[in-house]
Amino acid sequence: MAEGRARFTGVCAAAALACLVGCGPTYSNHGFAPQIAELDAIEAGADTRGSVLRRLGRPSASGAFDEDVWFYVASRMEHFAFFEPEVIDRKVVVVAFDDAGLVERVNRYGLDDGRIVDLVSNTTPTYGRELSALQQLFGNIGAPRAADVLN
Repeated sequence: MAEGRARFTGVCAAAALACLVGCGPTYSNHGFAPQIAELDAIEAGADTRGSVLRRLGRPSASGAFDEDVWFYVASRMEHFAFFEPEVIDRKVVVVAFDDAGLVERVNRYGLDDGRIVDLVSNTTPTYGRELSALQQLFGNIGAPRAADVLN
């Protein structure tokens, strides 16, 4: 009897431990941001687009309206159970070039430098009937076909 109880307690403890381990956070890295030593090697007024490309690689993005600005972005995300992932670290490196293609400036930004942007989620109302999923699936059953109407 005591042996069965000890075994049951051990199984319950192992199951509880497995559940707790499954709830631990996981981390994922996205993007690439150069190290400080790599950035310090870039000299404003001396390095060109080509030399920056060789040293740092392709940028994550370039300016939407200005191709003379390159962005290197890296983020570290924390995933915990079923909750929304959270950004715990972000590094943004901005390399700006002048009209001659020489480096004008190199700026580094972190998560604390970011701003929250409120996206407008307004939707244009559409007038008419709201159809359920079943009405959408079966709504055309028995409806006349285009060929029947045209003839």
